[in-house]
Amino acid sequence: MKKLWKRFSDYFHGAKDDNLFRLDGAVPFNKAIPFGFQHVLAMFVANIAPLFIVLYTVSNVGGRLSDEVIENAIRSAIFVAAIGTTVQLFPIWRIGSKLPIVVGLSFTFVGVLSLIAKIYGFPTMFISVIIGGLFIGILGLFAKYWRRFIKPIVAACVVLGIGLSLLIVGIDEFIASNSGTIVNGVYDFSKGWPFLVVASSALISSLLFYIFMPGVWKNINILAGLIIGYLVALCFQGTPYAMIDFSGMIGENASHVTDWINVPRPIFTLISFSWGDFNIGAILSVCLIYLVATTEGIGDLSSLANAGLGRDPTDQEISGGLSCDGFTSAIAGCFGALPLTTFTQNVGIVGQTKVVNRFTILQGTLLLFAASLFPMVSRFLMTIPEAVLGGCMVNLFASIVVIGMQMVSKAGLGQKNITITSLALGLGYGITLVPAFTANTYTGDLQWLNYLMLIMQNPVANMFVISLILSYALPERMNGPKTPEQQNS
Repeated sequence: MKKLWKRFSDYFHGAKDDNLFRLDGAVPFNKAIPFGFQHVLAMFVANIAPLFIVLYTVSNVGGRLSDEVIENAIRSAIFVAAIGTTVQLFPIWRIGSKLPIVVGLSFTFVGVLSLIAKIYGFPTMFISVIIGGLFIGILGLFAKYWRRFIKPIVAACVVLGIGLSLLIVGIDEFIASNSGTIVNGVYDFSKGWPFLVVASSALISSLLFYIFMPGVWKNINILAGLIIGYLVALCFQGTPYAMIDFSGMIGENASHVTDWINVPRPIFTLISFSWGDFNIGAILSVCLIYLVATTEGIGDLSSLANAGLGRDPTDQEISGGLSCDGFTSAIAGCFGALPLTTFTQNVGIVGQTKVVNRFTILQGTLLLFAASLFPMVSRFLMTIPEAVLGGCMVNLFASIVVIGMQMVSKAGLGQKNITITSLALGLGYGITLVPAFTANTYTGDLQWLNYLMLIMQNPVANMFVISLILSYALPERMNGPKTPEQQNS
């Protein structure tokens, strides 16, 4: 015990600010806590949003889910995100990347899980999540054997696709499109101007904080933007433009959060399962989407390592990161939550701040654990308006596009890579700009096309498939002979 205490004491005795920009090493708590918390505040609402979408769909099939199941699912989503992030930071065996990664529920699965819930029901959906998670967890352990088949230009296209697909998410939050600001398909400035004021205040304060604050403090600009934006939003309380809902914390609706602690329960204790809930078609469909999410995970890991560490991720980091996502997703299914993956907005934070210290990110994980166990904490974090998040996220999401461009440039701008990138963007991303193409619902013998349409609605999946095929199909001679300058470089 004395040796353990001495090691612990020596670790914190060497705490210094410079360790913020290193993977390992202690950081003073007055720096570690705010830097860690800004990661959680940036992802908290987005972490549970996919759950709300899917549970709403399920609630309209075979009767409404009980409040107990829904409340448990929300706590479980936060709880498993905390577990997954902790394992990513500090691996167990070969599971975990040992990179400054924050994980959370993925939007990639919303479409297919909603469809499965409609057709087969809630139990089948969660069984598919669990089995798919185990499948991708095992596959991730052997990533070093198949990762070599994914060429650098493919990873670059995936990162580019992730950034482009998030641009609309950032703008949607910035203009608060889900808060009644769009009427008959047109943005109503008479209703939306307060949200624009709040979003702009968050964005401008974040930028000013980054420009003018000295030393390492400038790197908590996201947290500063969230706080300033929240304070500005509070100024609209009591007016017709109020955008912060405190009903979950005070009043009659808060009666169920007065318990001091509420531990998430396994979903098997809340709803009944049977052997009839196993459906091969549903399981295979979810496994396919897991593979799509894996390509996103590789892209996020590549983006994070390049932006935060100035290098490509190692085989072990890729393998550990993917296996962690898979196994924690299986745990999420056991607790009534959805699959998890690396959160791209947190990759953007690392890219902007260059803060990669694992101990620092762990401080944010402690806030996640608190939010999952103490309902009042999660209820407060859920009051953050979407306009505040949009103001802080719009720049981060755009920065991921820039990182993708840098990776394309690093992969080489020969004619072959230019053609691959052009077609991946033109077809893979472009087709998702015309939603009518994949909007049809098929029945009977063509019902399998519904799953294909769901995959094609994902620009990241499209860009991955197109760039992967073209990276092998197009000949190297497209690049032509090397110039004398290239031969001498």
